[in-house]
Amino acid sequence: MLDGNTPSAQRSGAVNKINVVEHPIALHALTALRNRQTAPELFRVFSHQLLTLLAVEATRGLPVREEAVETVWGSHPGRVLGQPIVFLSLSRRGLGLAHHMTDLIPNVRVGMISLDHADNGQHFSPRLHLVNAPALGESLVILFDPVVATGLSASLALDLLQRSGAVDVTLLSFLVSVVGLERVQGAWPDLTVWTAAIDTEWDSKRGPLPGIGVFGERFYG
Repeated sequence: MLDGNTPSAQRSGAVNKINVVEHPIALHALTALRNRQTAPELFRVFSHQLLTLLAVEATRGLPVREEAVETVWGSHPGRVLGQPIVFLSLSRRGLGLAHHMTDLIPNVRVGMISLDHADNGQHFSPRLHLVNAPALGESLVILFDPVVATGLSASLALDLLQRSGAVDVTLLSFLVSVVGLERVQGAWPDLTVWTAAIDTEWDSKRGPLPGIGVFGERFYG
């Protein structure tokens, strides 16, 4: 199993498959999210900060292309993003933060993957909610799951993305458990992951430890 100190978990810097961001602001935000005393309004603020930092790191290697622009002093050979970006929130848990990405990433398309009950409620069936988006096969697809605990939801979403033609997928998560990490890597072996922490302890009832609690309850209050 992997943890944040193993060679397979790359600290922020050169991009690896599994990347743990250790920017001081990210560390501060994650600590606030772990703190049970953090009120919902501050929990939302620190969630926004941490997601922004993760998104910046995850898009650092995006290709760019030259595009000439007219400045006040004449033409300038500038550079703009060379690949479309699709940002997908996994279910309701991250939807409250998804709109912040439109302020950060130019021309990003934001959508959601919901997990609907199927087979008389015994199983989940993922559905993609995305309007006017570029072809997934030509885009960097960022899947955001605030906490990857068992990894079941994320693996179902990854399977849907693969069937939908996505080839370049990055998973963003505030916190990933070793159990969840192994499951998502099984679903997508070449998946790139950016997270603020990998929790190595697991409790069958409480999930990853020390964890941050039930994200939705803490985010919405």
